[in-house]
Amino acid sequence: MSLESTVRHWVQFPLRELIEEICRPIEPQLAEHSIKLVMDIPTGQVLSADRELLRRAVRNLVLNAVEAMPDGGTLVATSAVEPHAVELEIADTGPALTDEQRRQAFELLPTSQRTGTGWGLAIVHRIAEMHGGSISVANCPDGGVAFTLRIPRPVALEAAA
Repeated sequence: MSLESTVRHWVQFPLRELIEEICRPIEPQLAEHSIKLVMDIPTGQVLSADRELLRRAVRNLVLNAVEAMPDGGTLVATSAVEPHAVELEIADTGPALTDEQRRQAFELLPTSQRTGTGWGLAIVHRIAEMHGGSISVANCPDGGVAFTLRIPRPVALEAAA
């Protein structure tokens, strides 16, 4: 299946606005669980992607991070622009994942997440692939887990075509 047939609504949009749109409705939940939101995404940073698919992927990452911190913590959203891609990292200060959990994070297995069924991360993986990108997971040095979604920039996609 080609990229054109799976990603139907490729548009440019401000990445920070998308993250704010996802986090705004869960602000009461963040406050209830003493979760601080830190957003380090420049206001003018633009991403080209299927906005609704990316929204779904990022929402899954944010909700997983919130679920990982029932007793509070910090949810961090950061981004970086590389010559050929934009990276969005969603990190939490919850418990780290075991090596096995990291290896299986994007499979449809009950053990692929700290809680839940594992469908959310498998969907994130598929959405990243549909954009020609990737998703990776790593434990943070000071505790917690970081998921990095990497979406190619259109210039990189045009050069590859």
